[in-house]
Amino acid sequence: MGTTPDGTLANQGKDLILSPELIRRFEYHLTAVGERTQAQIREAIVKDITTELNEKGQKEALRILDAYLKFKTALGSVDQPKMTEISGAALARHFRSIRDLRALYFQPSEVAALFGNVDEYDDYTAKKLAIVQNKSLSDADREAQLQYLKNTLSAESRANVEQPVVHLTLATKEEQARQQGATPAEIQQIRTNLVGADAAKRLEALDREEAAWKARIKQYQEARATSPESAQQLKHNLFTPQEQLRLAAYE
Repeated sequence: MGTTPDGTLANQGKDLILSPELIRRFEYHLTAVGERTQAQIREAIVKDITTELNEKGQKEALRILDAYLKFKTALGSVDQPKMTEISGAALARHFRSIRDLRALYFQPSEVAALFGNVDEYDDYTAKKLAIVQNKSLSDADREAQLQYLKNTLSAESRANVEQPVVHLTLATKEEQARQQGATPAEIQQIRTNLVGADAAKRLEALDREEAAWKARIKQYQEARATSPESAQQLKHNLFTPQEQLRLAAYE
C-alpha cells in the first residue's frame, strides 16, 4: 500500500493490548477493499500482526477482526439520518443504533477499550450540533458552551477535534514558505514544529509517493503524444490495474 501502519499493539511480552490502535490497524488494511479480496486483506493483516504479537495475541487479534468484519457488514442495516433532518438528537439516536448493534459482537470491556474514543467523539459531535442549532442562545453563550464542551473531552479526542484546524494552518504555512523559496528541509521543519516528527515523516513519505506518481503520469502522457501504441504497453508496465482506473482522469 506504500505506507507503514503505525500504533502499538502489544506489551513487552507481545501480548495483545486492546486499544483503538488495533481497530486503526485493521482499517489501514481494509481501505484496500475493492483492490484486494477479503482473503488477501486478511492475509495481509495476519502477516502484519505476526511480527508484533505472540501466538496468543495473534489468535485474540484475529477473533476481534472476525467480530469487527461482521459488525461492519451489519452496519449496512443501520439507517442513516436524512440530511434535511439532521439535528443533535437525530445524531445521538443514530450513534445509539450503532452502539446497540456493536454490542451484539463485542463484550462491554472490549467496546470500552476498542471504541471508547470513537463514542466520546460521537457524543461530542451530537452535543455540539445541538448547541449550534439552539437559536435561543446568544453568540457569546453559544461560544461559551462550545468551549466548555470541548474542555470535557479527553486529550486525545480534543486533539482530533483540533487537528483539522492544525492541518489547515500547516497547509497555509507550507504554501507561504514554498512561495518564498523554502527548501525541502525547511518545509519539513515547519511540519515538525506543527504536527510532530512522526507525522512530519509520514507527510514526507506521501510527498515522495505523489512525486513518483506524477513522474509516471508525465512519462505516460509524453508516450501517448508520440507513440500511442507504445504508450499502451507502457501503461501496463507503469501502473497497476487499480492505478489504471485513476489514470483515466489524465487521458
